[in-house]
Amino acid sequence: MAGDLTEGEFEAITIIERVGSVFSLLGSLFVIITFSFSKAFHKPINRLVFYASFGNMMTNVGALMSREYVMQVDSVGCQLQGFLIQMFLPADAFWTLAMAFNVYLTFYHKFDARRLRKMEVWYLLLCYGIPFVPAITYVFVRTESAGRMYGNATLWCWVSSGWDVFRIATFYGPVWVAIFITMFIYIRAGGEIYKKRQQLRNFGASSSAHDPEPLTDPFSSKTTEVTVTTESAEQGPSGIDLALLGKNIHNQPKAAYSVTISSDNKENGQSQQGGIRFPFQSNVPPTPSTARARLKSQKRKANFEANNAAWSYTKCALLFFTALLVTWIPSSANRVFGLVNANKIEASLEIMSAIVLPLQGFWNMIIYMVTSWEAVKITFSDLAATMAGRDTRTSQFGRDHQDKRNLAFRLPSRNSRKYLESESMTELALEGGASDPKQGNKGLAV
Repeated sequence: MAGDLTEGEFEAITIIERVGSVFSLLGSLFVIITFSFSKAFHKPINRLVFYASFGNMMTNVGALMSREYVMQVDSVGCQLQGFLIQMFLPADAFWTLAMAFNVYLTFYHKFDARRLRKMEVWYLLLCYGIPFVPAITYVFVRTESAGRMYGNATLWCWVSSGWDVFRIATFYGPVWVAIFITMFIYIRAGGEIYKKRQQLRNFGASSSAHDPEPLTDPFSSKTTEVTVTTESAEQGPSGIDLALLGKNIHNQPKAAYSVTISSDNKENGQSQQGGIRFPFQSNVPPTPSTARARLKSQKRKANFEANNAAWSYTKCALLFFTALLVTWIPSSANRVFGLVNANKIEASLEIMSAIVLPLQGFWNMIIYMVTSWEAVKITFSDLAATMAGRDTRTSQFGRDHQDKRNLAFRLPSRNSRKYLESESMTELALEGGASDPKQGNKGLAV
């Protein structure tokens, strides 16, 4: 089979594979380092990219070997390369399926960030465990007629042409099953997303429009219910009269009504209640319609934020799915050509496969940076400031600005770990705007 390519074409394939692998290795290292040392990158979808990056690195190690051992099929190098390609190259498709499955769990089973994180153990076992079984088995398989299973596969040592059926059954077949399942999830979820976003757009069109049902926000793990109650100040003798704390109390006008704010914070299945009463001076007595309008506005805002968060997660996952198609369509076309035209090689398809297959880690890094661009800018800004000897702890935007440098490139303390993890869950939904980290999920009355 290899006789259909010239020495120049073989040399071009080797160069392309190694250059692409270097870019992917650097990309994977960027993902692993920034995710490990900066909590600003800890979005739910980035956690899966982090796990996938280790598989991308192992694929690139195999791709860097290129055709070095294709003529030495019994060598340790050839068998190791075949194992790395068989195990870690298709794992990237399985991680993309895991991202799509998170979308499904969020939309249809109301999973939040805490429950999604529990799924990661299963994702690790399945995404790396499933391809491990055939990958390690093929190292020990050989027959008199077909020889060793891992051998010359043109681009590198992998399942040789004498075992073509196993290339489809245990490599391309599972990859395309994962691609079709992923596509089905996105098509189904797309209708749900479109319907919810249309409801959001119709808010301003009709004052009597029904509030949309919120999609579960996968980026928060706490729930706070706030109840606002108004009553006449004279009817509530148990309230705290803040006017008594000031001077000239005899000259202070008496409050027309009081406002009681109570919260019910639900965390880890426990409920904590608390409340405080404030007297307010107002010339306009509250009406039931005003209270209902205010609550309706707050509900719409909460629904909008939850739906926007789910849509942001889905957009990121769709980008990874697009990169998956770019990776696997050319290489699958090459494999189909080889099956239809036995013992023939199309140089252009081989070169296209050599271009796209080693670049998985590079594409993942690009999407990782795009979806975490605010964190990327802060990280590089901090590094530049550190090299220049400037203090990175002070925001250049003033005291009232949410400076995300506290989430940037530095090792976290144990005391701040819980806050940083919960805050990072909302990062994707905020996309450039952030609430005061001291507020968390609590409400403030002004």
